Amino acid sequence: MRTFRLAAAAVVLTVAAMGMPLASAQPDPTARVGVTVADATLQGYRFEQLRISSADGQRHYRVHLALPRASAPAQGFPVAYLLDGNAALMELDAALLQRLAAQPRPPVLALIAHDNDLRIDGTARSFDYTPRRTPGKAEEFDVMNVQRRSGGADAFLDLIESRIKPAVAAKANLDPARQMLWGHSYGGLFVLHALARRPAAFSDYVAVDPSLWWADGFIVDELEHHAVPLAAPAKLLLIQGRPAAGKPAQRSTDHAARAAGNAQAAARLDAALREMHGLDVEKQGLPGLSHGQTLGAAIAPALLSLSR
Repeated sequence: MRTFRLAAAAVVLTVAAMGMPLASAQPDPTARVGVTVADATLQGYRFEQLRISSADGQRHYRVHLALPRASAPAQGFPVAYLLDGNAALMELDAALLQRLAAQPRPPVLALIAHDNDLRIDGTARSFDYTPRRTPGKAEEFDVMNVQRRSGGADAFLDLIESRIKPAVAAKANLDPARQMLWGHSYGGLFVLHALARRPAAFSDYVAVDPSLWWADGFIVDELEHHAVPLAAPAKLLLIQGRPAAGKPAQRSTDHAARAAGNAQAAARLDAALREMHGLDVEKQGLPGLSHGQTLGAAIAPALLSLSR
């Protein structure tokens, strides 16, 4: 049975309880990874790194792997695959990992980054996180930046399935029935594409402020007309920020256009998701947070839900 649930207040309380500011400074996407929680000695988790290349050897990835120190439960650890792995790592803190470690089933975290020290690699994610709009076309370019290639989402899904998942499974005993895919912005677009095209790949999907506006609502069209039926129940968590009063007027024209596009696509998205039998949909809000701020704030609610 399909259900839609709202839990805005719960998210705000969770974020506040983790000591995270509700209106922190806008993250700098050009920042570089420095010292992070992966460099600390923690009681509940230890970190490793994996380096994986695409099948054609043209794209390279770094997976920050957070492994619980506890023994695996009988059914194995749940696992969360987080996109924009460098940015996600920069937002993780010891308090959240300690709280996760105390759960009955602490999750393994696989933070998938491009193999560099950039917080956000705009060029690489424009290719990896966006679907191909015209099947058979030799090359496509991003609607927001014609200097960046797009359309690599299916190849990236193949890489996650064929290379990253087996590499992570070799490091820990995983529960194949509890696997989460988490993504923000273009990453959220990728999450919805994976749900539409390969719903059996994960049990839990988390789309944080997904770029519904991209290519005139392409992802909503895909969910409406090309979604693969679910063979088993799945969960989708939609987390979206809502800037405080006065913020919309301060946005650039491009940002305003994207916000309008998201608003127009949202109602259609709800209708499309209701047609996906076996999908449990939960919506959570992050009032007062901008698009960039939602990346960090949405990590704790998603991981805590998986660990429960």
